[in-house]
Amino acid sequence: MAYEHGSLDLGLRNPFRFEGTIRAMRGILTTALGVLVLLAVTSAVQQHQVFGWITAITGFLLLSSGLWTLGSGLMQTLRFFVGRSVPTSLAYNNAKSEADSAKAEEADVAYDGAQLEQMLVGRKNLTFTEPQGLIARLIHTLFPKLTFVPYPIRNMAQQLTDTLAQTLVAIVVFGLASFVLSSGLVGGNHASILTPIISTLFLGYLMIIWFKAGKPISRNVANGAQSRGASGLARTLVLAVTLPTAAAMGLSHMLEQRWARNIGNLFQPMEQLDNGELFVAGTVSTIYHNVSNSQWIMAITVLALLTCALITVLIAHRCRHADPITQVSELRENWQESVHPREIFINLDSMVMANRRYKEVPNRIYRSLKPMLKEQSNGKGAFYGETIQETQPRAKPIVIDGLPKAMRITGTVVGQLLMLAAAVVLFSNYETLINLTQWVFEANNLRDKDPYAEAVSLGTQIATMINALIAMAILAMFGRMLTNLTHVFWSEFQFESQLIYFKCEGTYTESTISTGKGIYDSTQSENVICRSSMTPWVVTATAISSTFAGVGSKNLEQPRHLMALHSNDNDMSEIVNDLRGYLKSRQTIANLNTEADIEAAAQIHSINEQSRAMPTQGLAQTQAALGANQQQLEHQE
Repeated sequence: MAYEHGSLDLGLRNPFRFEGTIRAMRGILTTALGVLVLLAVTSAVQQHQVFGWITAITGFLLLSSGLWTLGSGLMQTLRFFVGRSVPTSLAYNNAKSEADSAKAEEADVAYDGAQLEQMLVGRKNLTFTEPQGLIARLIHTLFPKLTFVPYPIRNMAQQLTDTLAQTLVAIVVFGLASFVLSSGLVGGNHASILTPIISTLFLGYLMIIWFKAGKPISRNVANGAQSRGASGLARTLVLAVTLPTAAAMGLSHMLEQRWARNIGNLFQPMEQLDNGELFVAGTVSTIYHNVSNSQWIMAITVLALLTCALITVLIAHRCRHADPITQVSELRENWQESVHPREIFINLDSMVMANRRYKEVPNRIYRSLKPMLKEQSNGKGAFYGETIQETQPRAKPIVIDGLPKAMRITGTVVGQLLMLAAAVVLFSNYETLINLTQWVFEANNLRDKDPYAEAVSLGTQIATMINALIAMAILAMFGRMLTNLTHVFWSEFQFESQLIYFKCEGTYTESTISTGKGIYDSTQSENVICRSSMTPWVVTATAISSTFAGVGSKNLEQPRHLMALHSNDNDMSEIVNDLRGYLKSRQTIANLNTEADIEAAAQIHSINEQSRAMPTQGLAQTQAALGANQQQLEHQE
C-alpha cells in the first residue's frame, strides 16, 4: 500500500538499524577489497592480458558484492516509512475511507470475515494448523508450544530439524558406504578410487542441504506451515545405499573401455610409470593429500551445530512467550426500547465504534453494517444487522533481553563476519588462479624439468584453489544462513487491538401518541413511536497479532496473523453503557427547544386567550342589560 501521511505518529520504529549498520560495514570492507584488486589490474596486464582479466573479474566481483551489501545495509538503516494504514488488515477492509489501501493489501490478508466470526463466536484460533509429515509431527511433539508461534519461526524450526535429520541419515549412510568399500564387499580393487569419490559426494551433499536450510523466509512460506515428511529421508537413504554399488559397477565398466585402460596404470609403483603417467599420478596424489574432505566435513558439522544451537535459543525464547489464549467477552440480552431499529445501528457505527478509534484512525470494517428491515402490516416489522470491526492496531513491545538478545546480536555479527571472511578468502587466493594460468602458458617449457616435482607444484596450487573454493562456499553458506535466520527475529512486530462482533435482531411495532388535542389547547403534537424488542449479541476481545516487517517500500505490508484472543469485560461494559445510554436519552415526543419556537407558541397562546375572552365580555354586557330592563319593569309596576 502507498505511504499515507498523518500528523499523528503511530509509534512504529525501524527495527533493522543495528543489522543494517553491521551489513553496511561489511559492504564497505568488501568494497575496499575490490578496489585494492582493481588497482592491481595494470600490473597484471603488463605480465599478460589474461592475468589482467582474471584480476579485473575478481575485483569486479568483490566491488559489486560490496556495493550491493553497502546499499542493502544503508536501506535497513534509513527511515522506516509507515503510513496510517499499516499494518495489513486481518481480512478485507470494507471501510469507505480506506478503499485504496484495502485494494492494495487484498492479496496479503490472512483471513476473511467468516473466519473471524468463527474465531470470535467459537472461541478458537484458525491460525494454528496441524503439522503435516513425520518430521513436523516429531518436532511439534517434542516442543508443543512450537505450534503456537508465527509461521516463519515455525517453518524455520521444521526446516532446521529436517536438515539435521537428513544430515544424520547421510552420516550413517556414509559410514555404511565406507564400511562396505573398506571391507571389500563392493568395489574390490577399485575401493581406493571409490572412497575419495564417495567422500566428495558426501561433502557436496552436506553443502547442498545446509545451503537450502539458510534460504530466507519468503512471504509465500510465511502464509502457511510447511509440510515436512519422511519421503525426503527415505530417498536419501535409498540413494546413499545404492550409490557405492552403482559407482563400483560404473567404474569397472569404464576401466574396461579401451580409452580408459591406461587409468589403471596410474596405480602401479612409480618406478614403472613413464613421465606422463608419473606427472598425472603425482598431481592427483598431491591433490588427494592436500584436500582433506574429512576436515571440511568436520568444519561443516561444527558450524552447523553452533548455528543450530544459536537459532534454538532464539526459537525457545519465542516459544516461551507464546500465549495461545482464546477467550472473549460476550453479551446476550433482550432489550425493550422506544427507538426505531435503524437508530440502533446508526448510533453503533457513528458513535459507539467511532469513539473507540485509536489516534483517530478509522476502524477496520471486516463485515459492513447493513441493517435489513422487513416491514409488515399494521405497523409491525422485523430487523437484523451485524458487523465485525477492529480498532487500529497499536504496537505491542516484544520483550527480549539477556541471553536471547545476546544470541540475536551474535548471530547477526557472526553471520556478517563469515561472509566477510569468504570475501577475504577470494581476495587472498585469486593470485593462485593466475599462477595456474601461468603454468598452462609455460607447459611447453617444462619438458626438461623433473615431472614429479612439477606435478607436486601443480597439484599443490590446484589443491589450494579447491580448498579456497570450499572454504568460500562454507563460510558464505553459514554466514548467509545466520544472517537470514536471525533477520526473522529482528523483524517481528506484535500489535494489540480490539476485535468486536455485533449482531442484533428483533421486532418493532409502530404506534401514534398525540398531545394538545384539548378544545382550548393552542399547540398539539402527534408522534409515531416505534417500540423495538431487540436481542443484541456482542462479542469483543483484545486481539494480539503478529507480522514480520520487510525492508523497502513494502515494510509492514505482510500477512498479519492472530496469536491470541483475551477477554475484555471493561471494554464490553463501556460499549453496552454507551449504546444503552444513547437509547435511553432518545426523545419520544416532539418538543420546543429554541427561544424562537417558545416565543411563537407564547404568542399563539396569548391570541387564543384573547379569543376566548371576547365572547365572555359580550355575554356579561347582555346579561347586565337584561338585568337593568327587569328592574325598570318592576319599578313601573
